[in-house]
Amino acid sequence: MVYGGVNYASGRITYTIAPTKSGVHFLTYLKALLRAYPGRKIRLVCDNGRFHHTKAVSRWLEEHRKRIRVYWLPPYSPSLNLIERLWGHLKRTILANVLFETLDDLIAAFRKGIARINGRRDQMGFVFNHKKPQKKTG
Repeated sequence: MVYGGVNYASGRITYTIAPTKSGVHFLTYLKALLRAYPGRKIRLVCDNGRFHHTKAVSRWLEEHRKRIRVYWLPPYSPSLNLIERLWGHLKRTILANVLFETLDDLIAAFRKGIARINGRRDQMGFVFNHKKPQKKTG
């Protein structure tokens, strides 16, 4: 399981890898974000995965509300979650049609794919370029 985010201004990717989806592992990611952006206010957009709403996560977010603010996406709206575009790109370009011998090989390929684009917003059109909603007429 990968927990990750993309800095909208720079294209910098911050991520952690964990064996499962859980509040504990999500907290590890949140702490990594604070380390990655020392002294800065973080605005994080999240979907509504159950592990995002554990009591421990809620307490931690409350304790760190001066540093990190979470904006919750509406349920069942993966098209609004820009990180899903990054995961899809990696699956299509790096991980698709490859039988990795070990989990470590898969993780190494993932890390290599991230390293190619990390911080290169100009190469991440697949994340940032999207059609603007059509204005309703009539």
